[in-house]
Amino acid sequence: MLSRIVYPIILEQLSPEVALWIPDAPAVKPVFEKLKLQEPNLPFPFWAKIWASSRAMVAFLQEEPNWIENKHVLEIGAGIGFPSFSIAHKANSIIISDYDREAISLANKNIAHLNITNVVATVLDWNHMPEHINADTILLSDTNYEPAAHNNLALLIDKFINEGSTIILATPNRLSSNPFIEKLSAYIHKTKKIRVAGEETEIAIFILKK
Repeated sequence: MLSRIVYPIILEQLSPEVALWIPDAPAVKPVFEKLKLQEPNLPFPFWAKIWASSRAMVAFLQEEPNWIENKHVLEIGAGIGFPSFSIAHKANSIIISDYDREAISLANKNIAHLNITNVVATVLDWNHMPEHINADTILLSDTNYEPAAHNNLALLIDKFINEGSTIILATPNRLSSNPFIEKLSAYIHKTKKIRVAGEETEIAIFILKK
């Protein structure tokens, strides 16, 4: 799997407070198609976009910062990690994680760009989560898009909640995700709907805890 930054990147002001290096959207597909010729099993970089769920997560944490203020935070399946970077000045510490090594390379570039010392980025696969990893608050932005991953993700959420973590899940409303949400229904502490400017899809925010 790629470990260096190969997709062209641009510096973009994502919010009044945060400018990040992100993949240049029009260039991602043609570059991917060229790389695919060399590495036929290369997965498409779905991480290389700021998805609506990520923007909704940022908006929610701006409205209700109590969930992350002075907390140890872990973002799983972070991709670009916009939510984590948006709260870096409020959280005690943050781990940005993703299974894609290029995503983590880019996160490390943004950590250096922002000159922040309380954030680290690391390669993690939620199917093989190290036992020692834990946090007060765990962020999940649209990690439940693939039904085949729902069972393992639900088991991971159950594990973290029973260890005392609070989970914040941002997800669009998909029929395929209804069974996944139903599995977590006993943990739903709060639900909030957020519509991101410029996006057609309304995003649901679930606070999951004991």
